[in-house]
Amino acid sequence: MEGRKIAIVHYTYLPIIGGVEIIIQAHAKILAKKGHKIKIITGAGKTENGIEVKIIPELRSLALVDENLNKKLKEGKLSEKFNKLKDSIFLKIEKELEDMDVCIIHNVMTMHFNLPFTCALKDLIERFSSTVKFYLWCHDSALLNPAYEKDIPLVDRYPWCVLSEFNPKVDYIAISELRQKQLAEIFSINPELIQVIPVGIDLKSFLDISDPVWDFAWNKGLFEADVVMFFPSRILKRKNYELGIKVAKEIKKKGKKCKFVITAPPDPHNPETAWYFDYLHKLCRELEVEEEVLFLSEWKNTYGLKLNYEEIKDLYSICDVLFITSTQEGFGIPLLEAGAKRMPIICTNIQSLAEVVKDYALRIDLKEDISEVATKILKYLTRLPNFSMFKRVARHYSWEAIYKNYLKKLVTKDAKNRHR
Repeated sequence: MEGRKIAIVHYTYLPIIGGVEIIIQAHAKILAKKGHKIKIITGAGKTENGIEVKIIPELRSLALVDENLNKKLKEGKLSEKFNKLKDSIFLKIEKELEDMDVCIIHNVMTMHFNLPFTCALKDLIERFSSTVKFYLWCHDSALLNPAYEKDIPLVDRYPWCVLSEFNPKVDYIAISELRQKQLAEIFSINPELIQVIPVGIDLKSFLDISDPVWDFAWNKGLFEADVVMFFPSRILKRKNYELGIKVAKEIKKKGKKCKFVITAPPDPHNPETAWYFDYLHKLCRELEVEEEVLFLSEWKNTYGLKLNYEEIKDLYSICDVLFITSTQEGFGIPLLEAGAKRMPIICTNIQSLAEVVKDYALRIDLKEDISEVATKILKYLTRLPNFSMFKRVARHYSWEAIYKNYLKKLVTKDAKNRHR
């Protein structure tokens, strides 16, 4: 299916700062990245990165649009002025929705900040529900907050009653199971009629990961793997990479997804390293772990990797564990780098490495059975809460994961395709 035309509706948009505004920006960016055409319909904000932002000032908080009308509504008084504003908003948004496939409304239908806007949207859903797929994304509800009781004087009368009305012509989304349960009680419906889609995090931006490293990590399944082992070093025989390759094979045999990331290319001026590099590839083929063992130097051109110090730091941020497999080392600088990054460490139990890590790493005897080593590694990592939580965030709460797990399916539904 071709990219859809998607409208996202809210009171305001960035650069006005707010939790919902930040989420809308993330939705817009990931949807646009996946080939959809996005239009933000809002009361205030600015166009950015090619995402169209249509400003309709009447969509802001009613206190800013018409302070007197806002005051009357808080007193429980409904006037013709309300209907005129509602109709004006209807006509302006109607024009913007004419060619849309999907419309996502954030919070407006469950909050009281601009009731003419809320009621105009109710009418617009009736007008377009046969051609536009509507989603009501519910972050909050005014009816759940005691602080708003005085602002909603007549909960059972129009327009205030709209805040508690369930509309079967739209799909509802809550940001948590708690919100799902609370909204179901307000609407007097089965909670299963409200889908839960969590809030996400811009993991790439938060960790300050470069585009090449990020694209490589996602395309090569680093975030989906159960264990991502990382060894930044030169290609030298004493690095004993075959230990990591064999461990990757054993972890795979145990039914887990594993990656072993190796940074360095062979030295073109050293025939021995070229031979060793070829040997490692042959071993990967024999053990059937060519997809699990990633030699970054071979992907430089594909992803535009520089493999400089900045990108090595990026890999420390997204890989799961430093795995030094060496038979000989004078010191082991990566141990310090991993420690500075709070990264779990697994290393061979040679003296130089043991001196640095003491009891703060899992140390592997070079004579240990490979299957036992793999079992030790899995047990060691699963006992570390920070390791498990990072995997959970990457798999379930990064915006890429939110798109893959939820948004992709939502935006490809047609207006007549409902889960009821």
